[in-house]
Amino acid sequence: MNKNVRKWAGAACLFAVAVSAQAGKYTFKVTNPVEGAKLTLTWNADGTEKTVALTNGEGVIEVNGFNPQYVQMKYGRSSRTLFLEPDKDLQVSFDGETFYKNVDFAGDNAAVNRYLNTTQFAKMSFTAAKRAEDAFLHSVDSVYQANMDALNKAQLPENFTRQEQERLKYASYALLPLYQNYYKYLNNVADFTPSDTYYAKLQELSPIDASLMSYPEYREFITNAVYANVLRMGNGDMDQQFMDYLTAHVKDPKVLEHVTDAYIYDKVSRSGVDGAEALIDFYHKNVKDPALTKRFDETCTQWEAVKAGQPSPTFTCPDINGKSVSLADLKGKYVYIDVWATWCGPCRGELPHLKKLEEAYAGKDIAFVSLSCDSNKAAWEKMVKDGDMKGIQLFMGPKDDFMDKFMITGIPRFILLDREGKIVKADAPRPSEPSISKLFDELLAK
Repeated sequence: MNKNVRKWAGAACLFAVAVSAQAGKYTFKVTNPVEGAKLTLTWNADGTEKTVALTNGEGVIEVNGFNPQYVQMKYGRSSRTLFLEPDKDLQVSFDGETFYKNVDFAGDNAAVNRYLNTTQFAKMSFTAAKRAEDAFLHSVDSVYQANMDALNKAQLPENFTRQEQERLKYASYALLPLYQNYYKYLNNVADFTPSDTYYAKLQELSPIDASLMSYPEYREFITNAVYANVLRMGNGDMDQQFMDYLTAHVKDPKVLEHVTDAYIYDKVSRSGVDGAEALIDFYHKNVKDPALTKRFDETCTQWEAVKAGQPSPTFTCPDINGKSVSLADLKGKYVYIDVWATWCGPCRGELPHLKKLEEAYAGKDIAFVSLSCDSNKAAWEKMVKDGDMKGIQLFMGPKDDFMDKFMITGIPRFILLDREGKIVKADAPRPSEPSISKLFDELLAK
């Protein structure tokens, strides 16, 4: 670990033990308040959330018993980052209609919060990952240095500066652990492995340290760093490699719980419980937070209804000619469903592969069904007709019960059903994946 990293991590750890009993008074004044918009404060360290009651756009809240830390202020759908201390008052003023643009501060901690909310922090677009490794590493170092220069120029109190150094480090290097995947995607290459220099840099920035868990930037970074190291292990079973890596390298219970929840909850939420027994056991072994386990178990229960072998939720939708088509009409054939939309880039990226798949299995007992979740029916009709799209083209719309029952939160999503309308895979391989042809061949051979 880098000496400065050790110093900052140690300082953060020492700093965290002195919890103040004093109460900070935080005053909020909202001009042009938005009807129905709530003002909430969420403490990053433990997720404590408090609602600020507003009367005629004004509200006051006093809070004690916490370490000085970053707090997320949310109003309606917009949010900003504050830094609150229990022994320092703060007044926050903003226009409810332009909260996402402007906010002003007064009081003891005004300078710190003005810095957080007015500084133009250096950031990297994900497209920077297209660069060769040396150029990419130079770029992320430059972003970090620019942000540190801005912090040093601000000349803020030492207690805040110590914490901001850590936050800026993980905010600045956020793209680093994602480099391998983004490089392959942006350069359209199937295989790419960064050098040992890259992994040494990643290791330097990835201490397994619970004292850093109060920073959302660290929590996201360490999750992605673990995944990057799992990718380095090769093309084996990713889920098993993930569990093996965590068992061998992540010993801190708090960090282990976070990374386990982040990876496995996301995996099960997207892909369901089929074949996930080992992951689910690993989750319950390492995640003990009642709120997290409750959320995870509820998600698993939802997925049980659409696991392999269960009858599929049904649909009835108009086709491109206005004829009503239902799932029952397709009984007797395997059904490969593409849930997509015209505005979705990844969906459009799969269309050439889908066309080849349809041509390869023409005349076979497979019905190719495209369910559009567009809001704009005219845009769907135009794309289907202008693109001479084949298969069964149906307009479902964005709020169909079919999507809710399959827990579709991202598209494209592919679903494979058997001849009786039962689920083979609720999250089937995409047309661009060679495994889908192998699966079709296995099913048709039965």
